[in-house]
Amino acid sequence: MSATSDLNKANTVRFFNEVFNDGKMGVIDKLISPEYEFNGIQTSPDGTRQWAEGLRAALPDLHFSIECILAEDAHVALRWRMTATKAGKAGYITGTNILVF
Repeated sequence: MSATSDLNKANTVRFFNEVFNDGKMGVIDKLISPEYEFNGIQTSPDGTRQWAEGLRAALPDLHFSIECILAEDAHVALRWRMTATKAGKAGYITGTNILVF
């Protein structure tokens, strides 16, 4: 594994913990470059911030846990679990994403 892979994995974990779990939107500009891709779609820091703020507004108690993360240079693949309460019912969903830094 390269130093770039390690850095991108660490930045992905930091993003999920700080942005989603802690609501620290200011970290987005430090972690997301204009070339960032989320599931094959180029996404700006501003677009990422709007998406994250919308998700947190809809599910204020959401919490992400990364279950598995792999990286090769600029590419990061992760499987996550999100817990949240909606309409008074607690639940979870799982998902997989591919990120390109």
